[in-house]
Amino acid sequence: MHWGARAEAYLTPVGPELVGVALLTEERAPFAAQLAGFPELAERFAGACPAGDVMGAGPLRTGAAARRRGRVLLVGDAAGYVDAITGEGVALALGTARALAACLARGRPDLYEAEWRRITRGYRLMTGALMWARRRPALAGRIVPTAAALPWVFTAAVDAVSRTR
Repeated sequence: MHWGARAEAYLTPVGPELVGVALLTEERAPFAAQLAGFPELAERFAGACPAGDVMGAGPLRTGAAARRRGRVLLVGDAAGYVDAITGEGVALALGTARALAACLARGRPDLYEAEWRRITRGYRLMTGALMWARRRPALAGRIVPTAAALPWVFTAAVDAVSRTR
């Protein structure tokens, strides 16, 4: 993970000679222009041949007024999504799906909203706090170095998010 002035860059090994590069930003610009905001990465990937087309998605915050409307019940990202920063999407989808199945098995789909809120509370609070800090220049550049310097704090935060599932 790399943090720039106006974007975040995530590198993910995909194969022996292949790296996925995801740039998250609110600014619209071509990929090369966005990558230039990360001089170290731009230099590292200079001359590299893209394995595929640049793809995009967004916005990364999606809300739902409620998880249930009549016979329609939402789980996963459809039920509300803050940001990918914590990587909790799949775990939350599975946890809320289990809760929904339990509510349906009891014949009480009306209880699902409260269960969804309970299960996602830690994720919503932690991710919201990180996104708040990310938007403040005085704090944004300190998030990753602080997590590296105080790994026990980072671990406790991740554990707090995971405990609610």
